[in-house]
Amino acid sequence: MTQDSYYFIEKKDLQGFIDALTLKMSVFAPVRKGRGFRFEKLKNKQKLDLNGYINTEFPPKSILMPEGEALVRYKESMICEVFDDVKKAVFAIRPCDVHAMLLLDKVMMGHGDIEEHYEARRKNLIVIAMNCTEAGENCFCESMETDRLYGGFDLLFTENGNGYHVEAGSEEGKKIIDDSAKLFRKSSGMPAKTKPGCTKKIDTAGLPEIMKKAANSSIWEDTAKRCLSCASCTFVCPTCYCFSLKHEPDVTDLKNGEVKREMDYCMLLRFSKVAGDYVFRQHRTERVKQFFYHKLVYGLENEGKNHCVGCGRCITECMAGIDITEEAAKVRKKYAKV
Repeated sequence: MTQDSYYFIEKKDLQGFIDALTLKMSVFAPVRKGRGFRFEKLKNKQKLDLNGYINTEFPPKSILMPEGEALVRYKESMICEVFDDVKKAVFAIRPCDVHAMLLLDKVMMGHGDIEEHYEARRKNLIVIAMNCTEAGENCFCESMETDRLYGGFDLLFTENGNGYHVEAGSEEGKKIIDDSAKLFRKSSGMPAKTKPGCTKKIDTAGLPEIMKKAANSSIWEDTAKRCLSCASCTFVCPTCYCFSLKHEPDVTDLKNGEVKREMDYCMLLRFSKVAGDYVFRQHRTERVKQFFYHKLVYGLENEGKNHCVGCGRCITECMAGIDITEEAAKVRKKYAKV
């Protein structure tokens, strides 16, 4: 960006910025819930508290693919698609989740077959990212090269002392700054980006080819014995995008109803059920392997980027203690020189 794309806002003025933004659009931001943070729509004048915020328990993909959203409504002989064109902003989204969103863009809009409901939401979403100052215990974004951003945002905040340096990454971002010009001052640039300091790591060098050698490995059987098939890993993954359609007729008048999107998960037995009640991934080993290969092999082949962004949520939420970094290390140790 040009020199006039850099700004600074003091921490004491951040709430005023958020308040002004909520008057113009729906704003989703990290809100403390129980043991962590979740992205929620802010109410007017709702106080923003980022103290202790590293990342959210659940990814922000629900803003683009909300559970249970109506895609089609029908009444008598009339059928119409439903699109959400409400202007929204997501604030303080971490770099790993921005990378995940860019991957979802490729999947949902980048293969010549656009999912128009996703597209409508995406076109109306303002991305206000915030760089990390520290890593969570299960983060490994540095290994996946998702700890920093070179684009994909409208505004990028970086905490520095008593305020935030802000980079405008789009004309829309500049306009948002201009609308709250009294709260910002011009800056000469962004501070040097420091690494968040991840303690977990994955060696990704040549990993897809190594994992292909391990396609029939007993490693996946051993992992599957621990797995509970609860689907927590896929539920919290920011790049899992599979969904099914649910028809909900009006029970008082069956000529009326809706078709809704329901997120679906490859770790569940029913996920691969097809006509004739045949399940083509009947064994848990197959489902476990599918998850790992999707994240570390297939995504790279299909979209040119790993479908794991190193957020570490799957590690945090796994009740069986399965760690994708440890499993990848086992595969490398056994098959790297085969």
